[in-house]
Amino acid sequence: MDSFDKTPTKKKGKAAKRILLVAASLLVLFLVSMLLPANADVYTNTDSISDAIGSLEPRVIILDGILVKEQPDDTSCGVTTVTVMSNYYNRTNYEVNEILDKLGSKGNTDMAELIQKELPGNEVVFRSNVTDDEMIRDIHASLVGGDPVAVIFGAPNPYNAPYYDSHGSVAYGIDLDNETITIANSYGFSEEIPLVDFLNRMSYAERDKYTSAQRFVWKFITVNKNMYILVK
Repeated sequence: MDSFDKTPTKKKGKAAKRILLVAASLLVLFLVSMLLPANADVYTNTDSISDAIGSLEPRVIILDGILVKEQPDDTSCGVTTVTVMSNYYNRTNYEVNEILDKLGSKGNTDMAELIQKELPGNEVVFRSNVTDDEMIRDIHASLVGGDPVAVIFGAPNPYNAPYYDSHGSVAYGIDLDNETITIANSYGFSEEIPLVDFLNRMSYAERDKYTSAQRFVWKFITVNKNMYILVK
């Protein structure tokens, strides 16, 4: 009878069991985490929209001269937003790839920093975690002054439909009577969004619209809400 050394087989078996145990543990952690409440700080209160906008004038503002651009890939919403802002202020019509070449960046730099680089004569201010009331007033005041606002919000991602993702775009209009805001979406189109929807997107409140991986991460970290960039 032939004799065999079974040690390697036993070692492989133990290794496989350890891998299965780790995988099972991670799966249990993931499933349990999905049952945990999301970080409460990211939720928005949309009950007081009328109070926030009731005294603001003028009621309707739409900026002329906004050129909507389409991001060339899934990771370029930031530099596309920069392109829209740059074209508006500099009265140019650059395409996104031209701005990428001009900046010598792949768009991974902070969006406010890139906007500042394109608009050296302006003050660029990044804001986040302010109240909905303050954000609406900031956006309204900026539009009154002729300045669009770069926003970072949740938006349906055509590269990963039907899920939403964090997305850079430009707000260039508001209608307070109809409670809508107009966005130059970096996916290549202009859209009019109800203010309630806009506030939910700015706070990432509708968690079921995002991927399981994003929801998993959000169980353990605080996500900034109401992120936007003002140009003065």
